[in-house]
Amino acid sequence: MQIERVIATTDDHYAAVLKAPEKTFLIFIGRPEAVALYRSLKGRTFFRPLAHDLIANLMAAFDIKVKGVVISTIIDNIFCATLLLSQAEDQEGQRHEVRLDLRASDAMIVARKTGSQLFVSQEVLDAVQDASGLLGTDDGLGEMELDD
Repeated sequence: MQIERVIATTDDHYAAVLKAPEKTFLIFIGRPEAVALYRSLKGRTFFRPLAHDLIANLMAAFDIKVKGVVISTIIDNIFCATLLLSQAEDQEGQRHEVRLDLRASDAMIVARKTGSQLFVSQEVLDAVQDASGLLGTDDGLGEMELDD
């Protein structure tokens, strides 16, 4: 799964364009998440850590690895995601693994911030409409741009 771009739609709404081998689809996201995702895709940073940076920094500080990020299901037209975490083995050789529920928009940003792979479940792929034909170069849905 690849995050292709962030687009601005009408009336100050935003969407992440996700591309899987089978289809391309949209997940509508809020402006703060759109800005964070756009900045991450463009390799831009803010002069101070933002919330998603804090999360990535905390995980690194406690030696927690992101094993994967999965856009796992759709409930009431809301995309849900699962964050798969693993902490390094402790002194007794125990490894702690945790699955956390989070918003798909946050999941995409955490995946980018930690360099982790983003996956989508077959259930989600079967449920979403292929937007490939709607997202040509003349689609009127321009890539989001920020004033720096």
